[in-house]
Amino acid sequence: MKALYTSDLHGEVPLYQELLSLAGSFGADVVAIGGDLLPSFAPSRKYEDMVSHQRTFISRFLLPFFIKMTEMTAAREIFVIPGNWDLGYPRLFEKPVEGLTDLCQRSYRLKNGYEIIGYPFVPPTPFRPKDFEKMDDPESPWPPQKNPSYVRSSDHEDRLIPIDPQIYLRQHGTIGEDLNQLPQPQDPRRTIYVMHSPPFGTKLDQIVGGASVGSRSIRRFIERNEPLLTLHGHIHEAPEVSGSYLERIGKTLCVNPGQFTDAKRELHAVTFETESIEETLRHTLLPSR
Repeated sequence: MKALYTSDLHGEVPLYQELLSLAGSFGADVVAIGGDLLPSFAPSRKYEDMVSHQRTFISRFLLPFFIKMTEMTAAREIFVIPGNWDLGYPRLFEKPVEGLTDLCQRSYRLKNGYEIIGYPFVPPTPFRPKDFEKMDDPESPWPPQKNPSYVRSSDHEDRLIPIDPQIYLRQHGTIGEDLNQLPQPQDPRRTIYVMHSPPFGTKLDQIVGGASVGSRSIRRFIERNEPLLTLHGHIHEAPEVSGSYLERIGKTLCVNPGQFTDAKRELHAVTFETESIEETLRHTLLPSR
């Protein structure tokens, strides 16, 4: 089965257009997007306009785009999870779209018997949106937080509610606890995880300067369960900083294709065949190894 994976498109229409073209030329059966699908800011640059702007992007562009992908390419399954900027993410599923699957903390069995499981949360960031952030574990350090930060209201008014991030995050559990509650795959060696945060201390989570900002809990989860493949995003510059978009943790191959920087807006994505990942894995821009 041919698979195409990317992350962190942040509402950039040219990147979505490249994704559609790649899905067609590669003949992808499955497309997965690992979070941060939506525009991070409205043109006004005001946080209070963020969710309504994301909702407009979903209705006017993203849902028609997904329909077009299933109609114009071989991809009949599109899997998505939210990223830490995707406060408007639930609006994607107000009306069902054939072939579009919310993989957020869920499992799905592919036609070839492989499983795909999604997890969206990232450790606390310096940014204000907090819907998809959690403490990594009780001991892991945090970067400085901005107060107020914001979460989306649970009603349909597209409001952002100001919160104290120190209080909010301590009241909403940890990534480690979440991972223990994910669906259990029948066979980890035939399972692919899509996780917005990369594992800590790898080539996949390095920011400019070389510091690691990934999840310690996700790394321990991979070490303990040894799935076939994990797909990540979140840290756009990691492949450029570390020199690689992949790393092996035990028996698991871990991938973060990275994404555009301010100077270079070309689609970063990987393609592979699920039954022979090592031999077929290719990056759109970077060397295979």
